[in-house]
Amino acid sequence: MKKLFWDTAELDARAVSEFGLSTEVLMQNAANALARAVRTRLKKSSTKRRKILGVVGSGNNGADVLAALRLLGDKFDCFAFLASDKQNETSKTELTRALKCGVNLISNLTQSDEFDCIIDGIFGTGFSRKLDERTINSINLLNAKSAYKLACDIPSGLDKNGVPQGAAFKADTTVTMGALKLALYNDFAKDFVGRIKVANLGLPRELYETGTSFYKLGRSDLNLPFRAKQNVNKGDFGHVFVVSGEKGGAARIAGLAAVTIGAGLVSVVGENLNVEPVLMQSERITPKMRVGAVGMGLGELDEAQKDELFSELKTKDALVIDADLCYEPRTLELLNNKNVVVTPHPKEFASLLELANLGKFDASAVQKNRFKLAQIFSRNFKCVLVLKGANTLIAQGGEVYVMTHGSAALAKGGSGDALSGIVAGLLAQGYDPLNAAISGTLAHALAAREIKINDYALTAADVIKGLKCLRKK
Repeated sequence: MKKLFWDTAELDARAVSEFGLSTEVLMQNAANALARAVRTRLKKSSTKRRKILGVVGSGNNGADVLAALRLLGDKFDCFAFLASDKQNETSKTELTRALKCGVNLISNLTQSDEFDCIIDGIFGTGFSRKLDERTINSINLLNAKSAYKLACDIPSGLDKNGVPQGAAFKADTTVTMGALKLALYNDFAKDFVGRIKVANLGLPRELYETGTSFYKLGRSDLNLPFRAKQNVNKGDFGHVFVVSGEKGGAARIAGLAAVTIGAGLVSVVGENLNVEPVLMQSERITPKMRVGAVGMGLGELDEAQKDELFSELKTKDALVIDADLCYEPRTLELLNNKNVVVTPHPKEFASLLELANLGKFDASAVQKNRFKLAQIFSRNFKCVLVLKGANTLIAQGGEVYVMTHGSAALAKGGSGDALSGIVAGLLAQGYDPLNAAISGTLAHALAAREIKINDYALTAADVIKGLKCLRKK
């Protein structure tokens, strides 16, 4: 996993104060990283010189882009557009240098010249206001061009939470400076950041970076339950129960996912069931069933049914709580158990926050403040939170892990049920809840990528099939 930061200004200041680097050194390394990204993408052409356009704001991001244009002038025809009427002193210095080295200014973005690459340096990570109409129009014009688009540090228009403020530059690649920023991994940002690369500003990352509570998960964090020991039986891999309700298909999907990820036994609990042969069925939860997945497709229960259900749930070793139970006040009694994983989508999470008196939000507000709200919730409850989304968050005790491998293909009914079953299956095999959530979300997302079909066609059954083909990479 890799560290994530709200802001790297303090890291830059530390590089200067503790390691003796100057701000000039930091900026020139940033410019070199941008120039290197352009050269890597645009191979030298024998028939023409490629054209590069840098769009420059008033701050240090604009200065980085001007310095990059200066460096690229030997192989490319470089142009700059000043998106602001003012520049800070660093930007003014770099503009003077760039002009002396042959970089040309253009006066508007509607000029007929077509560019092979556009470098965005309008705003940085400190941006925190709504865009004016002029800037919105400029960004929309840039997005409409067919050039390769490179963002400096963060695509302009995304605020410090990664939320577009009227428009956002749609980058093919973002070269972020020094360390990874949280804003780049908000769900809203996923359509704008493209491929993310980290620029070395003159220090190894282990020296440049400090402590953090936020982390980005990678494929190497996936721990699959391969069976090294041979003298075993099904009882060694746990017994999962999934409670079936009004929408019985949800429980069947969760059960199939649990058995496919390796649970030794899986029982679907309910009446008048018709489940697959690999699943067992039971009319009630029994003492031998030690790990449960509850809430998916459950529907409404009367008070007597709730009393019976919650009485049983409190006796179990580990639980996955999902969907309809996120609207039930009694669920809060379960969430102060460190052996519980709760897996809401944003609307369900808003309900949990309100039930816990942590604030009243709608799903949109949750999405705009995902990182802070996940952290706050995880500091108030002992359970592990899995906040589903384009980039799923896993949180416990104030530590937040971002799983970025999800795709639009998973935006379909049944996907969340499969995820709950996967996590329950890992819990049954002895994973602690945090690792079950981390490996479960990774397995779920990567399994979807194993199935080579059109992204609109993926179903929960395909995800379960993909689980069978996973390998640690």
